[in-house]
Amino acid sequence: MSIGMTPSRAQRWRAGLWRRLKRLLIVGTIAVVAGWLYAASFSPEREDWDGQRAALANRTMRPLPVRPDRDSLLADVRELASEKYAGRRVDSDGGRLAADYLVGRLQALGIAPLVPGYRQPFSFQRKRIRQFWTGGIDTHGVNLLGVVRGQSRPDDYLVVSAHYDHLGEHNGAIYPGADDNASGVATLLAAAAHFKAHPPAHSIVFALFDGEETGMAGARHFVDSGVLSMAKVRLNLNFDMLSRSSDGVLFATGTWQHPELKALVDPLRAQAPIVVLYGHDQPRPFWDSEDWVHASDHGCFHDAGVPFLYLGVPDHADYHRPGDTFDAIDADFFVDCAAFALSLVAAADAAE
Repeated sequence: MSIGMTPSRAQRWRAGLWRRLKRLLIVGTIAVVAGWLYAASFSPEREDWDGQRAALANRTMRPLPVRPDRDSLLADVRELASEKYAGRRVDSDGGRLAADYLVGRLQALGIAPLVPGYRQPFSFQRKRIRQFWTGGIDTHGVNLLGVVRGQSRPDDYLVVSAHYDHLGEHNGAIYPGADDNASGVATLLAAAAHFKAHPPAHSIVFALFDGEETGMAGARHFVDSGVLSMAKVRLNLNFDMLSRSSDGVLFATGTWQHPELKALVDPLRAQAPIVVLYGHDQPRPFWDSEDWVHASDHGCFHDAGVPFLYLGVPDHADYHRPGDTFDAIDADFFVDCAAFALSLVAAADAAE
């Protein structure tokens, strides 16, 4: 009678290891395939920008319902992007000087303050890499808030917003922030001028936020402060970078979350001289720079359950660079973008 050989401890260990590796391989393969399918289901290609362009190619272009004053619009951008304000960093002399200028502009337009003196101060911890483990830097900003009261629906609010801060100075270079975001601020001021002259149905808050470049600190404070109940806000329209685009495209972000808002945008983009595309708002499976839902101050309103529309252009070569100057903006494109933005606010105010 032969006696079979008993597997050694090493052989048993190797066999067990192989079984575990096979299970891990199977589970890993399933996870990779499932992740790929999940990611593919949220592909930006579903936003079909080429198809949108094709559909708009034969649009009948007509003057938009509301046009800004070109000279005032450009003058505000030129002023805010000048060296006087040194890049308008939050909690800097340049930023405070910019706030003074903007308060003066709101007063000159006859816009009533929403809070005393228009100013809503706030504080937050600004993080830097070297303070990662030890906390941040105590930072003080100020939002600027004006309001035009509605005629027939004064207790329903639209919030028109734009951030006025930028990056300040680094290594001796000023980051002027003409497109980002003096252009949005100038557009907001043009909207304020229009609705002061043409009283709206809803009350409209004109919110100039500070600290956007440091985690939307000002917008977050405004939303959380209770100075205006978010339950009364029907829509946030946020303007951030409207003055230059290499292919003449402006994006309207937010209709994936609230498709009913296309009823406001569609008639305007069907006649606009610029190409207005929907996008940058479909969920991505992981963090993606092409997802703009939390890319600017409108993200704070979205988190609070407020519908939003964000108007902005894609990043360009001078985004967050010293080259973002007044001379680099496309004035004609900018005026058309501002006209679209003002017409969109008017359409929102006219809607039920």
